[in-house]
Amino acid sequence: MFVDIGEIFWLTLEYEDIPNESKRRPAIIIDKKEDSLFILVSTTSQSPSDPPSYFDGFKIPIYNWRKIGLLKPSWGLGYRLIELTENELKSVIKKTDYIGRLSKNDLQYLIRQIELKHN
Repeated sequence: MFVDIGEIFWLTLEYEDIPNESKRRPAIIIDKKEDSLFILVSTTSQSPSDPPSYFDGFKIPIYNWRKIGLLKPSWGLGYRLIELTENELKSVIKKTDYIGRLSKNDLQYLIRQIELKHN
């Protein structure tokens, strides 16, 4: 099973502010240290609003969305990362959840933008 940096897969994510509610979204592994994986919580196909809301400031465009298997223009939501072990992630995803892999350039851009937004 694919569990490496840049891999994108469907993941069911619970809302932080709404207990017992969740949504299935594409998620991207953006870093791996020892047995910990750092996952960009989700992507969205909802473009930034005009005027932008607070969360719109954390939307990072995924320029080659078609090449990686996403069906619509998409943005990474860079305001929250989750940390899971590789075994934890493998216990909640299946092979059919795999979507694709970001290109090296797209991954570097995404990581750099997350760093800029949090420094």
